[in-house]
Amino acid sequence: MPRIFPVAVLLLSASISLAADWPQAAGPNGDFAVDAVGPAKFSVTHDQNIRWRVPLPNTGQGTPIVKNGHVFVLSHAPVKEDTELGSLTVGQCFDSESGKELWRKDIVGYRVTDLSSLFSDNTAASAVATDDLVAFVNVGGQIAVFDHNGKLQWDHHWVPFGRHHARQHEPMLHGHNLIVLKTVKKDLPQIATTKSGAKEYGRSKDVWTHLHAFDLQDGSVNWVAEPGTGVHSTSILQTIDGKAVIATGRGGGHQPPEEPYGVSLIDADTGHAIWESGIAGYQAHQNVMFNEGGVHVIKGFEYSLLSLKDGQTVQFPISLAKGVTITAVNGSQYQTKHDQVFEKPRKPITYQTNIVLGDYNLFLSHKPGFIGRININTGDVEYLQVPVQVIRRANAQDEILWNESRPNDMKNSSGFVVSQDKRNAGSGWGHVSAPSPIAVGDKVYFPTMIGIVYVLKWDADVFDKDALLSVSDLGPATETWTLSSLSFASGCIYARTLKELICIEPKSN
Repeated sequence: MPRIFPVAVLLLSASISLAADWPQAAGPNGDFAVDAVGPAKFSVTHDQNIRWRVPLPNTGQGTPIVKNGHVFVLSHAPVKEDTELGSLTVGQCFDSESGKELWRKDIVGYRVTDLSSLFSDNTAASAVATDDLVAFVNVGGQIAVFDHNGKLQWDHHWVPFGRHHARQHEPMLHGHNLIVLKTVKKDLPQIATTKSGAKEYGRSKDVWTHLHAFDLQDGSVNWVAEPGTGVHSTSILQTIDGKAVIATGRGGGHQPPEEPYGVSLIDADTGHAIWESGIAGYQAHQNVMFNEGGVHVIKGFEYSLLSLKDGQTVQFPISLAKGVTITAVNGSQYQTKHDQVFEKPRKPITYQTNIVLGDYNLFLSHKPGFIGRININTGDVEYLQVPVQVIRRANAQDEILWNESRPNDMKNSSGFVVSQDKRNAGSGWGHVSAPSPIAVGDKVYFPTMIGIVYVLKWDADVFDKDALLSVSDLGPATETWTLSSLSFASGCIYARTLKELICIEPKSN
């Protein structure tokens, strides 16, 4: 049963952005969505709707953050040969109009990670930016805050707990606070950053990870959240009737120690728990999305809704597998069938790919090539099959692969392989800490690890082939890799891959 704490929670206040900036991974409104007009198709391979492209020093995974004409990204430090491991990262500032690099700074890490891991590396956390400041977070152990000219204002160091490889929390802005996820314990030995070295700590609360609110001006800690947050969870911050709250989760693969498994709502001004809802078997590797209707939860192959007031279930679970509509390719044509049983993959969704837009909850299925959409009001569930990969070449027809992808070369812009795990070269569906989708107006953009971006009309009356506006790309097949979400500012989409930073123009809508 949920534990209830005394704080009034009412309705989500509307927040419509003019989309001039994208100051954090979840966008200006904190929900990965803006009310604007974005491009319906683009192709880096064919130089279609591309304003500029610039090489990056090495692999990296955070979202390009755009503020006041600047783009901020974090990469692993340059290498001089094929390299599997690293800890040092480089924060960079670019001009958003031209792509010119303005400055770069080293951000250290005390945790050595395998590069380009499909479960994240030290660059997994995106920057956050205000009018005056930018904060880079190396999840290996440093926060560094600079002004927009690159002058260091303050930094904070810690030794992270290494029991789990994934680091899925995205830094968030709230007033003058920078909210990040880290261990409370300050004196961990560096061996605790390794899987074997972490074993002796077991499930001790000393090594639980909690949300921390740092004052952006001086680096002081304003609060540490009462509930723990699992490293697999992407917390979401929204405003409820003038009150800022954070939905966060615990649970997931490899038995993370924070308990109880489930979801909490936290007061973003104080870090106090509003309620905690224990959910047995909850898989925390999802965005903890919520809106005025409640907190949207996917557990196993069921979707349910929790009350914002007390964390109680307010909607009976909806099956994601039984009685669904499937639009799939049969031969050379699409065919739609109703009241179907969706063949269950290992898990319900590709991790971190869920987004709530209007009356719909959309996600990439764990089964490659199928995008799901839940109608929150009616309970209808639809699946649309899309190509896993489209291979484009100059002066040739597209080659469409429906069920598999070609292996990636995993090379950076200098031509060096920066990867250890063979699974990093896979399709980006299923067992992967994937980039989260974003929405611009009535379009939703789902990027995958091989540089494919599915552009769909998320509010289409019927979720069939006509809802798929394009299968766009961030570069040539087998040469393009990304675990970075997109961003949108001043009419342009910004993207990063293992090799480069890209600005996509608002044409061909």
